[in-house]
Amino acid sequence: MANTVTLRDIAREAGVSVGTVSRVLNNHGNVTAETRQRVLRAASRLGYFGSGRQGGGEEERPIEGRIVREIGFLFCSFLPKTTVSTNPFWSHILHGVESEARRANVKVTYRAISEIQADPDRLLTTIYDMRLGGILLVGPAEAVTVRAIQQTGTPLVLVDNYVPQTDAVLGNNLDGARQAVEYLISLGHRRIAFMGGPLMTEASEEREQQGEGGPRLPRNRVYTIERRAQGYRLALLEAGLPILPGLYEDGGLSMEGGYLACKRLLERGEQFSALFCANDEMAVGAMKALREAGLRLPEDVSLVGFDDIDMVEHLTPPLTTVRVNKEALGMVALRRLLALISHSDPVHVVSMLDVELVQRESACAPSTSARH
Repeated sequence: MANTVTLRDIAREAGVSVGTVSRVLNNHGNVTAETRQRVLRAASRLGYFGSGRQGGGEEERPIEGRIVREIGFLFCSFLPKTTVSTNPFWSHILHGVESEARRANVKVTYRAISEIQADPDRLLTTIYDMRLGGILLVGPAEAVTVRAIQQTGTPLVLVDNYVPQTDAVLGNNLDGARQAVEYLISLGHRRIAFMGGPLMTEASEEREQQGEGGPRLPRNRVYTIERRAQGYRLALLEAGLPILPGLYEDGGLSMEGGYLACKRLLERGEQFSALFCANDEMAVGAMKALREAGLRLPEDVSLVGFDDIDMVEHLTPPLTTVRVNKEALGMVALRRLLALISHSDPVHVVSMLDVELVQRESACAPSTSARH
């Protein structure tokens, strides 16, 4: 910003007194909720939250070159009751963030915002009250959530997500899925089922055509999962294999969802000799369903996951999967955030980390008894 935003500017924009603005920005209780929201919205419109404020006073110092002491790790999830500390994927990202933060002498404050992301005013209030120098927005946050946070002017980096005009760090999801399916094809599999989700149910503009005259498949709501679905479809198309809607299931990204989705595939009588799951948790659930159906892994059905969470190498058989360097995601994201805090950058940078196919014992060439 060329000019510093003062309390008087905010008061004029909100139509209240400077004293009222001061009470709101210092979180005093003797202000109505409606007035509080009006002041916060006015401050956001004027760019006050990104002005390097100190204690809500008239004198402000610019954000450029400032020293940050605290950043936020704000977590969004579609799955109810999901927390970072208990999740085998997100917990490693948080560990990477914390490791890098210790080196930079920065405090990391964790907050789950899934339950408030649909309420921009409440989200804005939460962001202001936390008084953060920068934000890592982790997980599949909606675009409206990203835009609401950007209104505060607080430096922001997305982790494992992508929204245009926003800095982000994520793995190479499309190429990882492509490698996984190409590996299954190289083993001789021709009917390869896919498990992703949660799927969109919107009208045709939320769907995409798969090649000339190809089937119209529902898109995945989560950006990274949709990229993995695209990798699956691309590998099939490049091998000259059909994309079959009947082999496309919504596993909800959970073990229970993977279990139920695999049961649906089997109950419909779908024929497949391999199953590619867009995350490892769904693969674990699918493994249970396949076993309950009397199928052998990998002789009857080969199984491949994605993420390489800790438990999958200890399964029977150990799971073939795509390894994502989860701690590196967190470390790279924090480095980018600290760079933005120190020197704002009009160019948005998306960092894509390499992934690696890890071949274990859950995939092999299809046997004559496999579900072709």
